[in-house]
Amino acid sequence: MKFITFLLIPLLITNLFAQEQQVASSDTEFKKIQIGVNFSPDYCFRTLQNNNSSITNDFIIDSRNEMEKAKLGYTTGLNVIYNLKKNIGIELGIQFSNKGYQTNEEGLTFGDLIDPRRGFVYTTLLPTKVRFIYNYYYFDIPLKINYIFGKKKVRLITSSGIATNIFIKGTSSSFIEYSDGTSDKYSQQSSDVNSTINLSPFVSFGIDYQLNERNTLRIEPTFRYGVLKINNYPISGYLWNVGLNISYFFGLK
Repeated sequence: MKFITFLLIPLLITNLFAQEQQVASSDTEFKKIQIGVNFSPDYCFRTLQNNNSSITNDFIIDSRNEMEKAKLGYTTGLNVIYNLKKNIGIELGIQFSNKGYQTNEEGLTFGDLIDPRRGFVYTTLLPTKVRFIYNYYYFDIPLKINYIFGKKKVRLITSSGIATNIFIKGTSSSFIEYSDGTSDKYSQQSSDVNSTINLSPFVSFGIDYQLNERNTLRIEPTFRYGVLKINNYPISGYLWNVGLNISYFFGLK
């Protein structure tokens, strides 16, 4: 019996040592600081608000809602995460984003151009279709909290936070198609936005995939909504977007 006990002691010590090694290995996988990049293709649009309860403004809003629709934009940038625990982290970033909306393609019709002196019809090249895209460019500074669920390589992650949006510039681009099938694009600076700062709360939910000890890939559907007006006109706009945020992070320590 003593001999059997003597043989079991090394096995127990080896098992405890292995468990300690496993715990230590698990601890090394926990990186307090991560740096990364992200790109999010975004579905962008706006909501409109009547600021003086005018019936005319209501009519204009209804008309614009029929004419205008969402456009594709993007959000991309650099991010740093400080992980408080294995499942909770604070993230700060600096990003560049393209927001806005566009109009439906509208058909154009013109009457015949008749010379009043000679009475014949001019055969002038005329535009037949037109649409507009409104692009608004911002620097974004997001601050968010990440919550991670699970202990395997593929885990669930949910995040919430707020981004400070600093307006850079706005452009209005028109795309015109002519009767002979040719087309032109014209761009000019837009004056639709006259508010320099906006605030956009956001939420996301997705997956966190640990590629290895240091590298992590995240895919998060994200909703962002600007709570401040982009202008101070009788009809104001609020920008929002839904995107698929894809991030890559590298653990430093």
